[in-house]
Amino acid sequence: MILNLTGNPNYQTPDVTLADAIAAIDDYEQSCFASATGGPITTVTMHNKAKVLERLFVILAAYVQRIADGDEAMILSSGFSTTRQPVFQQKPVLAITDGPNAGSIILTAKAVEFAVAYIWQYVKDGIPENEADWLVAGYSTSAHFEMTGLSDFTKYYFRCAAISTQGTTDFCVPVSKVIG
Repeated sequence: MILNLTGNPNYQTPDVTLADAIAAIDDYEQSCFASATGGPITTVTMHNKAKVLERLFVILAAYVQRIADGDEAMILSSGFSTTRQPVFQQKPVLAITDGPNAGSIILTAKAVEFAVAYIWQYVKDGIPENEADWLVAGYSTSAHFEMTGLSDFTKYYFRCAAISTQGTTDFCVPVSKVIG
């Protein structure tokens, strides 16, 4: 990495001089050799030098990130690698899987704390404008429900709500599936 930064036109004024980084690397390597044959004090010294080196590389990485401003090619030219930040993916509230028989599906909802029952609803071909057009498929005491008798090659929309001693929750966002 130091070699990649040396003379790199993208990184003219690093926040840590490359000479200081090279000196820290050399210092750490010497402490590693010393700790191999030394006692606890040389091991502690090695760990302290590792922390110093790590801090310098964190500063260099921040500098590269700041100058590159997300340009992956520019980051790679520094000798650092790029990583993607993890993206939080919210678990869907309602999942649909094929059932054991033709025309059947299994609905699995995200369990709601203190729910004593769930109400399952469906419609064919499109989400209705009127709430009263949703059909009740049934009720269950668990967050799973199997529906049968559905028509092949038909698009259905499904939703569910939890029922607790406090009342009924709002229905989840409808999820669609073409049967067949």
